[in-house]
Order: sequence, then structure tokens, then C-alpha cells
Amino acid sequence: MLVIPSIDLEGGRAVKRIRGVRGRYIFVGNPLELAERFKEAPLVHIVDLDGAEAGRPVNAEVVKAVKAELNGECELGGGLRSVGAIEQALSLCEYAVVGTLPFTNPAEFERARDKFGDRLVVSIDVKGGLVMGSGWAQPLASIEEAAALLSRVRPAAVIYTAVDVEGTGLGPSLKYAELLRGAARRIYYAGGIADCGHLMAVKAAGFDGAIVGYALYKGNLSCVKDFQV
Repeated sequence: MLVIPSIDLEGGRAVKRIRGVRGRYIFVGNPLELAERFKEAPLVHIVDLDGAEAGRPVNAEVVKAVKAELNGECELGGGLRSVGAIEQALSLCEYAVVGTLPFTNPAEFERARDKFGDRLVVSIDVKGGLVMGSGWAQPLASIEEAAALLSRVRPAAVIYTAVDVEGTGLGPSLKYAELLRGAARRIYYAGGIADCGHLMAVKAAGFDGAIVGYALYKGNLSCVKDFQV
């Protein structure tokens, strides 16, 4: 299973928020230092948190600098709600990560899928069996509806983020792993991973990758070799 380092950007800094709340952090640091540490990773996950609010990449110059440090690929998400924003993200990274677009604007998502195909990744933030939008405040679809939609679209990957444990280190929430296996060519998990036991649980659940931030920053994952377990 691939271990995918995550770099979340806010105001040019690398941060890790607690449950996504601005101003509540467990980490604030230099994104280029992290890029240097993760340069041998096959894939790095980058989230433009300011872009999530603006609807387009905001920290583009920082993303460009991070990408220059990497030997592998990157995927960029954060507020990509139009074909133009997705195209901008794809000028910076190999993959663009969309979140709410398939549920809030299916026609625009279909245009993006037709144009960019295998370079599109869909991220779903799940809380209480619902896919959430608007800063995890608005339910968009049930997890079952989302899985059915994505299984028809077959994006390059689906990222399942367990909102209840994101940024807490309390361990993964894996109850929907079986449901999501047919939703994309690859399925990635994010949320609550703090140690090697958590990583092994994600692997045992059948995920192709785990997106990890703070636990990698702290050096808590001694089982990770060449960004795989």
C-alpha cells in the first residue's frame, strides 16, 4: 500500500488543522522543508486550503516550488469547482482533486471528466454516512449514492476522508471500505492515522493508499519504507 504524504497550504505555510477548522492547528511549518523530506515519495497530496475558499488555486507559486523539489508526482486539490480551475491545477501537478463538484455541478464535472480523464481524482469527505460540503457543514449525498455515482464515472482515484477523525490521530474509520472498492481504479484513505498499527488497518481494509500528514511530520511511522507498507 502506498503511503502518500500530505501538505496542506494556508497563506504560503504548511499547516495541519484539527477537523479542518481554521485557526486550530497541530502543525505549522515550511512547505519546502516538507517537500525536501518527501521528495522520494511516488505521490504527494497537496491541498490549497485558501483555494478551497476562493474556488481556484491561490498558493500556486508555493505549489510550483514544492513540485520542483519532488522526484515523484503530485495531486492538487482545494476549491476546484470549474474546468478552468482544474486546468490551472493540472498545470502545477499531474492530478487534480475535486471534491463537491460531482454532486453540486454534475454537468461541469462531466465536462472536466471528458477533457481531463485519467488525471481527475475525486475526494469525498464523509461524516455519519453522508458526503459533506461547505466546510463539512452541508450534506450532499449518502455514501451509497456517492459510491454508485463514482462507480459509473471511474475516476483515477477516490479519496475517502473520515471527517470525524481527521487531524485527531485517533485512528482510522474504515466502515465504508468495502462499499468504496468499486468506486474507482484506486481508493485512498485519509483521517486519524497516527501510528503503524493504523496504517496496517487501512492496508488490511483494502485501500491502495493512505494519505498521511502529521504522523509523517513527527516521524511516528517507522514501518514506512520507500513510502510503502
